Amino acid sequence: MGCATGSIKYSLFLFNALWAILGILVIVFGGLGWGAMPQQYAIGIMVLGGIILLISMFGCFGAIRESSRMLWTYVSLLLVLLVLIAVFIFFNTRDVFKKYAMQTVEDHWQLELTKPGSMDLIQKTYSCCGRYGAGDYIAIGHRNNTVPSSCCKGNNCLNPLNVYTDGCLGKVEAAFADEASTSRYFEWGLLGFDLIILGLAIILALHYSNQRRRYNY
Repeated sequence: MGCATGSIKYSLFLFNALWAILGILVIVFGGLGWGAMPQQYAIGIMVLGGIILLISMFGCFGAIRESSRMLWTYVSLLLVLLVLIAVFIFFNTRDVFKKYAMQTVEDHWQLELTKPGSMDLIQKTYSCCGRYGAGDYIAIGHRNNTVPSSCCKGNNCLNPLNVYTDGCLGKVEAAFADEASTSRYFEWGLLGFDLIILGLAIILALHYSNQRRRYNY
């Protein structure tokens, strides 16, 4: 049992090191996405990353110190995280980001009507033009029926072939659709990873609890 316990112990430590790195990446993702999603969701993602990081610390210290109490606390925290991930998958939170991004296009287009240049960043990011297409700028009489430079490859609109013909609403929707399957695999992978660590933690916690009980007797 000693060899098996040692293997589980160091496997758990290694998994938690990876878990900690993942937590840091989630925090960074939340920070980078601050302006690309509702503020409360960006905060939520950063909090989730912090929770993952905190949980990984409990797992590492519990395994190294062979503390059954810390490991049971770790198991409890993993169960909470498991529920959070399951809720994220069940409620398909990704659709919230898509709707927010599309609403941002609508809002910036309305700003573009009174404050030219409001669409520039979106158009450069998604290689698109206008709300539904380049014709939107013609319809509003933009600068003698021309499109802004952000609507063209390399900001060069002298060549008509450089003009993006797709509207930003369609490009944003397509971008989220392309990421949907990849995100789904990532979410289920995260859930499976949590379950593996949970199983190792429970085995180790039970072992150290029984060991401590025998020692007290």
